[in-house]
Amino acid sequence: MIIFQVSSILIRNYFVEHVNEKDLNNFRDFTDIIHKSASEIEAYQTLYDFIQKIRVSNHITLFYRKEVSANEVVWERLTKERLPLCTMEPRSCPVVKCGRACLVMNIATDIPCVNQLREHKSGSYICMPITEENITLGILQLYSKSKNYFSESLISKLESYIEVAKPVISSKRALSKLNKNASTDKLTKLYNRRFLEYYLDNQLNLAGFSNQKLSVIMMDIDNFKRINDTYGHTAGDAVLVVFSQVILRCLRQTDLVARYGGEEFIAILPTSDTKNAYEIAERIRESIAAEPMPKVNNVQLPNISCSFGVSTFPIHADNKVDLIKTADIALYKAKQSGKNRVITYSEGMEM
Repeated sequence: MIIFQVSSILIRNYFVEHVNEKDLNNFRDFTDIIHKSASEIEAYQTLYDFIQKIRVSNHITLFYRKEVSANEVVWERLTKERLPLCTMEPRSCPVVKCGRACLVMNIATDIPCVNQLREHKSGSYICMPITEENITLGILQLYSKSKNYFSESLISKLESYIEVAKPVISSKRALSKLNKNASTDKLTKLYNRRFLEYYLDNQLNLAGFSNQKLSVIMMDIDNFKRINDTYGHTAGDAVLVVFSQVILRCLRQTDLVARYGGEEFIAILPTSDTKNAYEIAERIRESIAAEPMPKVNNVQLPNISCSFGVSTFPIHADNKVDLIKTADIALYKAKQSGKNRVITYSEGMEM
């Protein structure tokens, strides 16, 4: 009996040491790999993958904060499980608001979060924030079918992974912001000319390789100088911002628009033929003509109109310079023909 008890203790100690060694190796691998992450999303994915590997719970969910624009923030789920722990409503989520972990040791008897899905009727869960300067950037949710599952040692282990991930996520996030600021126009928040040319090069290479068409739309606000001269540059800036928003509403998610300079804008439409590009340009033209302009210094600005030039690769041009040039020639013809219209480039058109 004594021999059996001693053997049991030795086996248990060996098993614990083996598990600890495995956990330590996993943690070392995690530390090494997450620091090689190319982006914020990749860092989140690495954190999720390694938490999965240590098999600490039945379900793991990871939400992260995504800034769509300066004024719009959405929360997205990195994971694709059929039944996450909650609906994730940031306005009522205590973890988002306070940046503190939420632990429910027994769903059947404790007071659960208001966002928790009712399908989880038993077990326990913990929601752990990933924070930066009092802002919750991500939430790691772990659910177990067992009650009272999340011990102090387990929570401490999870916190170790999060602490390693936080500075990596923060640095990748900051780098992404810097790159975006360098690539966007300060006023309209659209991409700038520098990024446009880089992006167009890539898209033309892709279109050529896959034997697909690509169209560009060159746009220019009619009589824009008159707006600046009559109402001032603040009014002109307000018009540019509204115009930018209208363009974005009319484009597809796969399209890109950039401010080319002054009141000129270019939209790049991958996999679009001339007919499709013309229809999109018409949609923008009609939308901006109907769009009310804002008030500036209590003065109501008048509605505006725009002119458009369309060109398609490889029909009208087989390289970036000529593609932009032919779209610009078509735009010039639209201006010459009375403005407020869309013209497609055709052979023989010249400035």
